[in-house]
Amino acid sequence: MSQFGFPKSARLRKRAEFDRVLSEARGRGDARLVVHARPNGLGGTRLGIVVPKGVRSSVRRNRFKRLLREAFRMNRGRLPRGLDLVVIPRIDRESHRNEYAGSLIRLAAPAGPVKKPRADSK
Repeated sequence: MSQFGFPKSARLRKRAEFDRVLSEARGRGDARLVVHARPNGLGGTRLGIVVPKGVRSSVRRNRFKRLLREAFRMNRGRLPRGLDLVVIPRIDRESHRNEYAGSLIRLAAPAGPVKKPRADSK
């Protein structure tokens, strides 16, 4: 598969996965996004998108999701590994994919890469 693909293994798909991230992780935000990040114990970073109920139009709601998926897909290598991310767009303004990508990278970075414990430590 291409390095820019978006396979099912890179997505949060179950409600329990979303709930775990939202309940255990603090969100960080800027003018475009709120990002909740939590270590997942896996090798890669996974993405979940939540669009607020205030977006009544399905066309606009799906556009938010498309732009965020594309920003994640094209910049997955620049994000910390081993995190589950739940991204919530600010609905008062729609941004370009590059703006979302910059916000996503900046807001996910403080969660940092997840370090695996050493095999000899107890």
